[in-house]
Amino acid sequence: MQRKLGFISFLVIIGTLILFVSSSLRHLLFNSNALDLALFDQWVYLISQYLPPISSFFGFHVIGDHAAFILYPISLLYKIYPSEYWLFLVQALGLAFGCLPIYLLSLQAGLSIAYSRAISLSYLLYPALFNSNFFTDFRPESIAVPALLWAIWAAIEKCTYQLFLAIGLVLICKDSLSLTVIGFGVWLLLQNRRVYGLGCILIGLFWYIFTIGYLTPFLRGGQAGGVVFYASLGSSPKEIIINVFSNPNLILGKFLSPDALFYYFLLLLPVIIGLHWKQILFIIPALPMLLLNIFSDYAAQRDLAHHYSLPIFPFIIVWLIHSIKEYQQENKRRWLKPKILIISAILSFLVLAKYNFFVTRYLSNLPNLHSLYTAVSLVQTKESVLTTAKIAPHLAKRQTIKLINQEWKLEKDNEIFKYILLDLINNKPEFNPDLIYQLRNSSSFKLVYEADDVYLFVRV
Repeated sequence: MQRKLGFISFLVIIGTLILFVSSSLRHLLFNSNALDLALFDQWVYLISQYLPPISSFFGFHVIGDHAAFILYPISLLYKIYPSEYWLFLVQALGLAFGCLPIYLLSLQAGLSIAYSRAISLSYLLYPALFNSNFFTDFRPESIAVPALLWAIWAAIEKCTYQLFLAIGLVLICKDSLSLTVIGFGVWLLLQNRRVYGLGCILIGLFWYIFTIGYLTPFLRGGQAGGVVFYASLGSSPKEIIINVFSNPNLILGKFLSPDALFYYFLLLLPVIIGLHWKQILFIIPALPMLLLNIFSDYAAQRDLAHHYSLPIFPFIIVWLIHSIKEYQQENKRRWLKPKILIISAILSFLVLAKYNFFVTRYLSNLPNLHSLYTAVSLVQTKESVLTTAKIAPHLAKRQTIKLINQEWKLEKDNEIFKYILLDLINNKPEFNPDLIYQLRNSSSFKLVYEADDVYLFVRV
Protein backbone atom coordinates (compact mmCIF):
# COMPACT_ATOMS: atom_id res chain seq x y z
CA MET A 1 0.00 0.00 0.00
CA GLN A 2 2.86 2.42 0.77
CA ARG A 3 4.26 1.83 -2.70
CA LYS A 4 0.83 2.41 -4.23
CA LEU A 5 0.37 5.68 -2.35
CA GLY A 6 3.86 6.92 -3.17
CA PHE A 7 2.80 8.40 -6.51
CA ILE A 8 -0.28 10.05 -4.98
CA SER A 9 1.83 11.49 -2.15
CA PHE A 10 4.12 12.91 -4.82
CA LEU A 11 1.12 14.45 -6.62
CA VAL A 12 -0.13 16.02 -3.40
CA ILE A 13 3.29 17.51 -2.64
CA ILE A 14 3.86 18.81 -6.17
CA GLY A 15 0.29 20.07 -6.44
CA THR A 16 0.53 21.88 -3.11
CA LEU A 17 3.83 23.45 -4.11
CA ILE A 18 2.56 24.67 -7.50
CA LEU A 19 -0.66 26.07 -6.06
CA PHE A 20 1.11 27.71 -3.13
CA VAL A 21 3.80 29.31 -5.30
CA SER A 22 1.19 30.54 -7.79
CA SER A 23 -0.98 32.32 -5.22
CA SER A 24 2.05 33.60 -3.33
CA LEU A 25 3.61 35.03 -6.47
CA ARG A 26 0.38 36.81 -7.32
CA HIS A 27 0.35 38.30 -3.84
CA LEU A 28 4.01 39.32 -4.02
CA LEU A 29 3.22 41.22 -7.21
CA PHE A 30 0.50 43.19 -5.37
CA ASN A 31 -2.34 41.56 -7.28
CA SER A 32 -4.22 39.96 -4.41
CA ASN A 33 -7.32 41.87 -3.34
CA ALA A 34 -8.94 43.28 -0.25
CA LEU A 35 -11.91 41.04 -0.97
CA ASP A 36 -11.21 38.29 -0.22
CA LEU A 37 -7.62 38.03 1.04
CA ALA A 38 -7.45 41.09 3.29
CA LEU A 39 -10.91 40.27 4.65
CA PHE A 40 -9.98 36.74 5.74
CA ASP A 41 -6.48 37.74 6.82
CA GLN A 42 -7.88 40.38 9.16
CA TRP A 43 -10.47 38.04 10.61
CA VAL A 44 -8.00 35.22 11.23
CA TYR A 45 -5.45 37.62 12.71
CA LEU A 46 -8.00 39.12 15.10
CA ILE A 47 -9.11 35.64 16.22
CA SER A 48 -5.47 34.68 16.88
CA GLN A 49 -5.00 37.81 19.00
CA TYR A 50 -8.18 37.21 21.04
CA LEU A 51 -9.64 40.41 19.62
CA PRO A 52 -13.25 40.74 18.44
CA PRO A 53 -13.19 39.35 14.86
CA ILE A 54 -15.18 42.23 13.41
CA SER A 55 -14.35 43.17 9.83
CA SER A 56 -13.54 46.85 9.40
CA PHE A 57 -14.43 46.41 5.72
CA PHE A 58 -17.98 45.17 6.37
CA GLY A 59 -18.48 45.88 10.05
CA PHE A 60 -19.72 42.45 11.12
CA HIS A 61 -18.46 39.32 12.89
CA VAL A 62 -16.49 36.66 11.02
CA ILE A 63 -19.29 34.10 11.43
CA GLY A 64 -21.71 36.61 9.91
CA ASP A 65 -19.99 36.17 6.55
CA HIS A 66 -20.77 32.54 5.71
CA ALA A 67 -20.52 30.79 9.09
CA ALA A 68 -16.95 29.74 8.27
CA PHE A 69 -16.07 28.28 11.67
CA ILE A 70 -13.05 26.65 10.00
CA LEU A 71 -11.24 29.98 10.36
CA TYR A 72 -10.92 29.42 14.11
CA PRO A 73 -8.64 26.35 13.87
CA ILE A 74 -6.77 28.06 11.01
CA SER A 75 -6.05 30.95 13.37
CA LEU A 76 -3.83 28.62 15.43
CA LEU A 77 -1.29 28.86 12.60
CA TYR A 78 -1.20 32.64 13.10
CA LYS A 79 -0.06 32.01 16.66
CA ILE A 80 3.12 30.48 15.25
CA TYR A 81 3.61 33.53 13.03
CA PRO A 82 0.88 35.86 11.73
CA SER A 83 1.12 35.68 7.95
CA GLU A 84 -1.36 35.55 5.09
CA TYR A 85 0.85 32.91 3.50
CA TRP A 86 -0.68 30.39 5.91
CA LEU A 87 -3.97 30.92 4.07
CA PHE A 88 -2.29 30.22 0.73
CA LEU A 89 -0.70 27.08 2.14
CA VAL A 90 -3.91 25.77 3.71
CA GLN A 91 -5.81 26.34 0.47
CA ALA A 92 -3.11 24.77 -1.70
CA LEU A 93 -2.83 21.73 0.57
CA GLY A 94 -6.61 21.34 0.78
CA LEU A 95 -7.09 21.40 -2.97
CA ALA A 96 -4.10 19.15 -3.74
CA PHE A 97 -5.02 16.69 -0.99
CA GLY A 98 -8.17 15.82 -2.94
CA CYS A 99 -5.92 13.56 -5.03
CA LEU A 100 -5.90 11.01 -2.24
CA PRO A 101 -9.66 10.38 -1.92
CA ILE A 102 -9.95 10.47 -5.72
CA TYR A 103 -7.32 7.74 -5.93
CA LEU A 104 -9.02 5.68 -3.23
CA LEU A 105 -12.44 6.15 -4.86
CA SER A 106 -10.98 4.91 -8.14
CA LEU A 107 -9.57 1.79 -6.49
CA GLN A 108 -12.82 1.37 -4.60
CA ALA A 109 -14.69 1.34 -7.93
CA GLY A 110 -12.44 -1.46 -9.15
CA LEU A 111 -10.19 0.51 -11.49
CA SER A 112 -6.55 -0.39 -11.97
CA ILE A 113 -3.73 1.56 -10.38
CA ALA A 114 -2.88 3.08 -13.78
CA TYR A 115 -6.41 4.41 -14.27
CA SER A 116 -6.59 5.56 -10.65
CA ARG A 117 -3.40 7.55 -11.03
CA ALA A 118 -4.55 9.04 -14.33
CA ILE A 119 -7.86 10.20 -12.83
CA SER A 120 -6.05 11.65 -9.80
CA LEU A 121 -3.86 13.65 -12.16
CA SER A 122 -6.96 14.70 -14.11
CA TYR A 123 -8.40 16.01 -10.84
CA LEU A 124 -5.30 18.13 -10.23
CA LEU A 125 -5.37 19.43 -13.80
CA TYR A 126 -9.06 20.35 -13.67
CA PRO A 127 -9.02 24.07 -14.62
CA ALA A 128 -11.41 25.28 -11.90
CA LEU A 129 -9.05 23.95 -9.22
CA PHE A 130 -6.07 25.94 -10.48
CA ASN A 131 -8.10 29.01 -11.38
CA SER A 132 -9.84 29.37 -8.03
CA ASN A 133 -6.46 29.21 -6.31
CA PHE A 134 -4.72 31.60 -8.72
CA PHE A 135 -7.54 34.11 -9.21
CA THR A 136 -9.63 34.39 -6.05
CA ASP A 137 -7.02 34.66 -3.26
CA PHE A 138 -8.41 32.45 -0.47
CA ARG A 139 -11.73 30.72 0.09
CA PRO A 140 -12.56 28.48 3.08
CA GLU A 141 -14.60 26.13 0.88
CA SER A 142 -11.36 24.94 -0.75
CA ILE A 143 -10.93 22.84 2.41
CA ALA A 144 -14.36 21.31 1.78
CA VAL A 145 -13.28 19.84 -1.57
CA PRO A 146 -11.26 16.89 -0.18
CA ALA A 147 -13.77 16.53 2.66
CA LEU A 148 -16.62 16.02 0.19
CA LEU A 149 -14.62 13.39 -1.66
CA TRP A 150 -13.70 11.69 1.59
CA ALA A 151 -17.37 11.62 2.58
CA ILE A 152 -18.23 9.73 -0.63
CA TRP A 153 -15.51 7.16 0.01
CA ALA A 154 -16.53 6.75 3.67
CA ALA A 155 -20.22 6.34 2.76
CA ILE A 156 -19.47 3.58 0.26
CA GLU A 157 -17.11 1.86 2.72
CA LYS A 158 -19.67 2.29 5.52
CA CYS A 159 -17.15 4.12 7.70
CA THR A 160 -19.73 5.98 9.78
CA TYR A 161 -17.42 8.09 11.93
CA GLN A 162 -15.29 9.15 8.98
CA LEU A 163 -18.40 10.03 6.98
CA PHE A 164 -19.88 12.37 9.55
CA LEU A 165 -16.50 13.83 10.47
CA ALA A 166 -16.05 14.73 6.79
CA ILE A 167 -19.58 16.16 6.62
CA GLY A 168 -18.91 18.23 9.72
CA LEU A 169 -15.76 19.63 8.13
CA VAL A 170 -17.70 20.54 5.00
CA LEU A 171 -20.37 22.39 6.96
CA ILE A 172 -17.98 24.58 8.95
CA CYS A 173 -16.37 25.81 5.74
CA LYS A 174 -19.42 27.66 4.40
CA ASP A 175 -23.10 27.85 5.30
CA SER A 176 -24.42 27.27 1.77
CA LEU A 177 -22.57 23.93 1.62
CA SER A 178 -25.43 22.64 3.77
CA LEU A 179 -27.31 22.38 0.46
CA THR A 180 -24.53 20.19 -0.93
CA VAL A 181 -24.82 17.97 2.14
CA ILE A 182 -28.58 17.69 1.58
CA GLY A 183 -27.95 16.76 -2.06
CA PHE A 184 -25.39 14.22 -0.91
CA GLY A 185 -28.01 12.74 1.42
CA VAL A 186 -30.44 12.39 -1.48
CA TRP A 187 -27.76 10.57 -3.48
CA LEU A 188 -27.12 8.25 -0.54
CA LEU A 189 -30.81 7.39 -0.38
CA LEU A 190 -30.69 6.42 -4.05
CA GLN A 191 -27.66 4.26 -3.26
CA ASN A 192 -29.64 2.37 -0.60
CA ARG A 193 -27.64 4.02 2.21
CA ARG A 194 -30.84 5.10 3.91
CA VAL A 195 -29.50 5.78 7.41
CA TYR A 196 -26.56 7.77 6.04
CA GLY A 197 -28.81 9.56 3.58
CA LEU A 198 -31.40 10.60 6.14
CA GLY A 199 -28.62 11.62 8.53
CA CYS A 200 -27.01 13.90 5.95
CA ILE A 201 -30.35 15.40 4.90
CA LEU A 202 -31.34 16.15 8.50
CA ILE A 203 -27.92 17.55 9.40
CA GLY A 204 -27.86 19.66 6.24
CA LEU A 205 -31.37 21.01 6.85
CA PHE A 206 -30.57 21.85 10.43
CA TRP A 207 -27.35 23.65 9.46
CA TYR A 208 -29.11 25.57 6.68
CA ILE A 209 -31.92 26.75 8.94
CA PHE A 210 -29.56 27.58 11.80
CA THR A 211 -26.89 29.43 9.82
CA ILE A 212 -28.64 30.96 6.82
CA GLY A 213 -32.00 31.32 8.51
CA TYR A 214 -30.79 32.71 11.82
CA LEU A 215 -27.09 32.99 12.69
CA THR A 216 -25.57 34.88 9.76
CA PRO A 217 -28.50 37.33 9.35
CA PHE A 218 -28.33 38.03 13.09
CA LEU A 219 -24.59 38.74 13.02
CA ARG A 220 -24.80 40.76 9.80
CA GLY A 221 -27.80 42.75 10.86
CA GLY A 222 -29.56 41.85 7.60
CA GLN A 223 -29.89 39.02 5.11
CA ALA A 224 -27.53 36.09 4.81
CA GLY A 225 -24.51 36.61 2.61
CA GLY A 226 -24.96 36.26 -1.15
CA VAL A 227 -28.71 36.95 -1.23
CA VAL A 228 -28.01 40.13 -3.19
CA PHE A 229 -26.90 37.97 -6.14
CA TYR A 230 -30.46 36.59 -6.50
CA ALA A 231 -32.44 39.83 -6.58
CA SER A 232 -34.37 38.65 -9.66
CA LEU A 233 -35.75 35.77 -7.56
CA GLY A 234 -36.42 37.56 -4.29
CA SER A 235 -34.98 39.60 -1.45
CA SER A 236 -34.67 36.77 1.10
CA PRO A 237 -33.87 33.05 1.08
CA LYS A 238 -37.56 32.32 1.72
CA GLU A 239 -38.72 34.41 -1.27
CA ILE A 240 -36.05 32.85 -3.47
CA ILE A 241 -37.14 29.30 -2.56
CA ILE A 242 -40.82 30.17 -3.18
CA ASN A 243 -40.04 31.64 -6.60
CA VAL A 244 -37.94 28.64 -7.57
CA PHE A 245 -40.99 26.40 -7.18
CA SER A 246 -43.73 28.84 -8.20
CA ASN A 247 -42.23 30.50 -11.28
CA PRO A 248 -41.14 27.69 -13.61
CA ASN A 249 -40.84 29.94 -16.67
CA LEU A 250 -38.32 32.19 -14.96
CA ILE A 251 -36.34 29.20 -13.70
CA LEU A 252 -36.42 27.45 -17.07
CA GLY A 253 -35.24 30.63 -18.75
CA LYS A 254 -32.23 30.82 -16.46
CA PHE A 255 -31.55 27.10 -16.74
CA LEU A 256 -31.47 27.20 -20.54
CA SER A 257 -29.89 30.63 -21.02
CA PRO A 258 -26.88 30.79 -23.36
CA ASP A 259 -24.39 31.51 -20.59
CA ALA A 260 -25.81 28.64 -18.52
CA LEU A 261 -25.43 26.23 -21.42
CA PHE A 262 -21.88 27.43 -21.97
CA TYR A 263 -21.20 26.96 -18.26
CA TYR A 264 -22.34 23.31 -18.49
CA PHE A 265 -19.98 22.89 -21.42
CA LEU A 266 -17.05 24.40 -19.49
CA LEU A 267 -17.67 22.16 -16.49
CA LEU A 268 -17.82 18.97 -18.52
CA LEU A 269 -15.19 19.68 -21.17
CA PRO A 270 -12.12 18.69 -19.11
CA VAL A 271 -13.44 15.14 -18.57
CA ILE A 272 -16.14 14.76 -21.21
CA ILE A 273 -14.06 12.21 -23.11
CA GLY A 274 -14.69 9.66 -20.36
CA LEU A 275 -18.21 10.44 -19.10
CA HIS A 276 -21.00 7.87 -19.35
CA TRP A 277 -24.62 8.95 -19.10
CA LYS A 278 -25.55 5.88 -17.03
CA GLN A 279 -23.46 7.18 -14.11
CA ILE A 280 -24.84 10.71 -14.14
CA LEU A 281 -26.47 10.24 -10.72
CA PHE A 282 -23.07 10.82 -9.14
CA ILE A 283 -23.48 14.56 -9.74
CA ILE A 284 -26.67 14.78 -7.67
CA PRO A 285 -24.78 16.26 -4.67
CA ALA A 286 -23.42 18.96 -6.99
CA LEU A 287 -26.85 20.05 -8.22
CA PRO A 288 -27.73 22.49 -5.38
CA MET A 289 -24.59 24.59 -5.93
CA LEU A 290 -24.90 24.24 -9.70
CA LEU A 291 -28.45 25.59 -9.53
CA LEU A 292 -27.34 28.43 -7.27
CA ASN A 293 -24.76 29.41 -9.86
CA ILE A 294 -27.26 29.16 -12.70
CA PHE A 295 -29.98 31.15 -10.91
CA SER A 296 -27.58 33.89 -9.81
CA ASP A 297 -27.67 37.35 -11.39
CA TYR A 298 -23.89 37.47 -10.94
CA ALA A 299 -22.32 36.16 -14.16
CA ALA A 300 -19.02 35.34 -12.44
CA GLN A 301 -20.71 32.36 -10.81
CA ARG A 302 -20.87 30.75 -14.23
CA ASP A 303 -17.24 30.54 -15.23
CA LEU A 304 -14.21 28.48 -14.28
CA ALA A 305 -12.15 31.46 -13.11
CA HIS A 306 -13.89 32.11 -9.80
CA HIS A 307 -14.34 29.83 -6.80
CA TYR A 308 -18.03 29.10 -7.31
CA SER A 309 -17.40 25.76 -9.05
CA LEU A 310 -15.35 24.31 -6.19
CA PRO A 311 -18.28 22.34 -4.67
CA ILE A 312 -19.27 21.06 -8.13
CA PHE A 313 -16.28 19.71 -10.00
CA PRO A 314 -15.27 17.01 -7.43
CA PHE A 315 -18.52 15.19 -8.17
CA ILE A 316 -17.83 15.44 -11.90
CA ILE A 317 -14.52 13.66 -11.27
CA VAL A 318 -16.37 10.96 -9.30
CA TRP A 319 -18.77 10.67 -12.24
CA LEU A 320 -15.71 10.12 -14.44
CA ILE A 321 -14.42 7.36 -12.15
CA HIS A 322 -17.60 5.34 -12.37
CA SER A 323 -18.03 6.10 -16.07
CA ILE A 324 -14.66 4.48 -16.81
CA LYS A 325 -15.77 1.45 -14.82
CA GLU A 326 -19.05 1.35 -16.75
CA TYR A 327 -17.24 1.40 -20.09
CA GLN A 328 -15.01 -1.43 -18.94
CA GLN A 329 -18.00 -3.54 -17.94
CA GLU A 330 -19.67 -2.85 -21.30
CA ASN A 331 -16.38 -3.52 -23.10
CA LYS A 332 -16.67 -0.16 -24.83
CA ARG A 333 -14.21 2.68 -25.47
CA ARG A 334 -11.29 0.33 -25.11
CA TRP A 335 -9.16 3.09 -26.61
CA LEU A 336 -9.78 5.22 -23.49
CA LYS A 337 -6.49 4.33 -21.85
CA PRO A 338 -4.91 6.17 -18.88
CA LYS A 339 -2.58 8.02 -21.26
CA ILE A 340 -5.58 9.34 -23.22
CA LEU A 341 -7.18 10.62 -20.01
CA ILE A 342 -3.96 12.38 -19.07
CA ILE A 343 -3.52 13.94 -22.52
CA SER A 344 -7.13 15.13 -22.49
CA ALA A 345 -6.68 16.64 -19.01
CA ILE A 346 -3.50 18.43 -20.07
CA LEU A 347 -5.12 19.88 -23.20
CA SER A 348 -8.13 21.08 -21.20
CA PHE A 349 -5.83 22.69 -18.68
CA LEU A 350 -3.88 24.48 -21.40
CA VAL A 351 -7.11 25.81 -22.91
CA LEU A 352 -9.14 26.72 -19.80
CA ALA A 353 -6.67 27.40 -16.99
CA LYS A 354 -5.92 31.08 -16.37
CA TYR A 355 -2.14 30.76 -15.99
CA ASN A 356 -1.87 33.46 -18.68
CA PHE A 357 -3.15 35.97 -16.10
CA PHE A 358 0.38 36.04 -14.77
CA VAL A 359 1.50 37.86 -17.92
CA THR A 360 -1.69 39.64 -18.94
CA ARG A 361 -2.71 40.93 -15.48
CA TYR A 362 -0.32 40.25 -12.66
CA LEU A 363 2.78 42.05 -13.93
CA SER A 364 0.99 45.41 -14.00
CA ASN A 365 2.59 46.60 -10.76
CA LEU A 366 6.19 46.02 -11.79
CA PRO A 367 6.94 49.71 -12.56
CA ASN A 368 6.38 50.75 -8.94
CA LEU A 369 6.68 47.44 -7.10
CA HIS A 370 9.73 48.52 -5.10
CA SER A 371 7.99 51.73 -4.07
CA LEU A 372 4.92 49.81 -2.91
CA TYR A 373 7.02 47.54 -0.70
CA THR A 374 8.94 50.51 0.70
CA ALA A 375 5.74 52.37 1.56
CA VAL A 376 4.20 49.30 3.20
CA SER A 377 7.33 48.80 5.32
CA LEU A 378 6.93 52.33 6.67
CA VAL A 379 3.56 51.48 8.19
CA GLN A 380 5.21 50.37 11.41
CA THR A 381 2.34 50.28 13.90
CA LYS A 382 -0.98 48.44 14.08
CA GLU A 383 -2.93 51.69 13.93
CA SER A 384 -5.66 52.41 11.39
CA VAL A 385 -5.01 52.49 7.66
CA LEU A 386 -6.88 53.84 4.65
CA THR A 387 -5.67 52.38 1.37
CA THR A 388 -6.55 50.76 -1.95
CA ALA A 389 -7.77 47.25 -2.73
CA LYS A 390 -4.42 45.90 -3.98
CA ILE A 391 -2.42 47.29 -1.03
CA ALA A 392 -4.89 46.25 1.68
CA PRO A 393 -3.88 42.54 1.72
CA HIS A 394 -0.38 43.58 2.78
CA LEU A 395 -1.63 45.61 5.76
CA ALA A 396 -4.72 43.74 6.99
CA LYS A 397 -3.37 42.56 10.34
CA ARG A 398 -4.95 45.31 12.40
CA GLN A 399 -8.34 46.18 13.80
CA THR A 400 -9.06 49.04 11.42
CA ILE A 401 -8.26 49.07 7.73
CA LYS A 402 -10.60 50.46 5.12
CA LEU A 403 -10.71 50.97 1.38
CA ILE A 404 -10.77 54.42 -0.10
CA ASN A 405 -13.44 55.31 -2.63
CA GLN A 406 -14.58 58.21 -4.78
CA GLU A 407 -16.87 59.49 -2.02
CA TRP A 408 -14.14 59.73 0.62
CA LYS A 409 -13.72 63.31 1.87
CA LEU A 410 -10.62 64.53 3.67
CA GLU A 411 -12.43 67.06 5.82
CA LYS A 412 -15.01 64.51 6.93
CA ASP A 413 -13.16 61.24 7.53
CA ASN A 414 -9.48 61.92 8.18
CA GLU A 415 -9.69 61.75 11.97
CA ILE A 416 -10.03 57.96 12.15
CA PHE A 417 -6.90 57.04 10.15
CA LYS A 418 -3.29 57.07 11.22
CA TYR A 419 -2.00 56.14 7.77
CA ILE A 420 -3.22 56.85 4.25
CA LEU A 421 -1.38 54.85 1.60
CA LEU A 422 -2.31 55.42 -2.04
CA ASP A 423 -1.09 54.16 -5.40
CA LEU A 424 -1.99 56.62 -8.12
CA ILE A 425 -0.84 54.50 -11.08
CA ASN A 426 -2.76 51.27 -10.57
CA ASN A 427 -5.84 52.51 -8.71
CA LYS A 428 -7.07 55.62 -10.48
CA PRO A 429 -10.74 54.56 -10.48
CA GLU A 430 -10.73 54.05 -6.70
CA PHE A 431 -10.28 57.65 -5.63
CA ASN A 432 -10.11 61.19 -6.92
CA PRO A 433 -6.50 62.04 -7.91
CA ASP A 434 -7.06 65.55 -6.50
CA LEU A 435 -7.02 63.92 -3.07
CA ILE A 436 -3.23 63.73 -3.25
CA TYR A 437 -3.05 67.53 -3.56
CA GLN A 438 -5.52 67.97 -0.69
CA LEU A 439 -3.52 65.67 1.58
CA ARG A 440 -0.28 67.46 0.72
CA ASN A 441 -1.79 70.70 1.89
CA SER A 442 -3.59 69.31 4.90
CA SER A 443 -2.45 70.27 8.39
CA SER A 444 -3.65 66.90 9.67
CA PHE A 445 -1.35 64.72 7.58
CA LYS A 446 2.33 64.65 6.72
CA LEU A 447 3.73 63.13 3.52
CA VAL A 448 6.44 60.70 4.66
CA TYR A 449 7.03 58.82 1.43
CA GLU A 450 6.59 59.54 -2.27
CA ALA A 451 7.98 57.59 -5.21
CA ASP A 452 6.58 56.29 -8.51
CA ASP A 453 3.16 57.75 -7.71
CA VAL A 454 3.00 55.88 -4.40
CA TYR A 455 2.15 58.19 -1.49
CA LEU A 456 2.17 57.49 2.24
CA PHE A 457 0.67 60.08 4.57
CA VAL A 458 0.79 59.89 8.37
CA ARG A 459 -1.58 61.79 10.65
CA VAL A 460 0.29 64.30 12.80
